[in-house]
Amino acid sequence: MQTNPLEQYSQKGVEAITSAGQPIPGQSMTASPDELRPFESPPEFTKFKEALDYVAAELLQEEVYTQIVLALGEGVPVTDVATQIGYVGFREGKWNPDLMLMLMEPIMYLLMALCEKAGVEYRVDSEDSDEEEESEESVLSQKAKNIAQVAKAKMQKSGGIPAGVLPQEIAQQIEAIEIQPESLLQQPEMQTEPLPETAQPQQSLLDRG
Repeated sequence: MQTNPLEQYSQKGVEAITSAGQPIPGQSMTASPDELRPFESPPEFTKFKEALDYVAAELLQEEVYTQIVLALGEGVPVTDVATQIGYVGFREGKWNPDLMLMLMEPIMYLLMALCEKAGVEYRVDSEDSDEEEESEESVLSQKAKNIAQVAKAKMQKSGGIPAGVLPQEIAQQIEAIEIQPESLLQQPEMQTEPLPETAQPQQSLLDRG
């Protein structure tokens, strides 16, 4: 009996599909309806202000904003960090995609305000991407770039972060934070162990004749 060539699956091909990190077609139909993922259930936040207050409370923790400001100071675009924050919140079931996009702009201003409070230079978005990369970007990345362009236009018009873009209580919380730029950006010194007393110092290459 002859077998259909289409029925002869390649094991390497199957392994490539399962290890690619992408969902397998029909995978969602095999999941149990009793074990929903966080973003498949009703979101925790449905109101803009409550969601923004939650984000601010998370970002204004010292151990959180310290790492974020350091990353932004090293050149990570504000848009990338804001997009990641919004996406993680969606994945954890905090809000739906529409509210996530609404939060993008104020999250960006919040990150910029933290950098300015610490005296750290930042860049809003990445300006060195070519047309091929832009054509392959996800819809979320494209919308995030559009939001970043709107934010940059507002900042250029007002000469900085526009007044009133953040709720007054959040602006007051940022103002109350005490960030020392020297201690924030200071890298820990490498600790070297002392040589044993019996060890002889190594002879330099120039001294070897």
